[in-house]
Amino acid sequence: MAIVHYDIVFKDRTPSVEKIKARLEERMGIKTQFGKDQLDKDLSHTWPHIGKVHESGTLECDECGDSDLEMTVGSTGVRISFVASSVNPYFRDSTLAALIDLGGHWDARLPPMVGKKWGELSRAEKQLGGHH
Repeated sequence: MAIVHYDIVFKDRTPSVEKIKARLEERMGIKTQFGKDQLDKDLSHTWPHIGKVHESGTLECDECGDSDLEMTVGSTGVRISFVASSVNPYFRDSTLAALIDLGGHWDARLPPMVGKKWGELSRAEKQLGGHH
């Protein structure tokens, strides 16, 4: 099982989980859920690229094949982590696109399907990379 981490860096303020979730839902046209982790203030730490950790938890999309990814919001960036084989690529890439919309910096190119709402995707696009 391969766990993949993407770090999206922000020049200005990092958006809150609520803003990220709202932008993602606006992009996709469907609801997501966020289960927030409890952070022990005494144990909060600083990570390379994303800075001091503010919020952490699991972002889930039931309609996208029960996909979920871990999201950690820091002072200078956001890290998303996921198991490659168990997250729908549309959900993953739409999350990246939402972070870019909010001012995040990402060097890679995103596929054109992130410009569509979930309901506009073909059956094949919705199933792309889903659970096997």
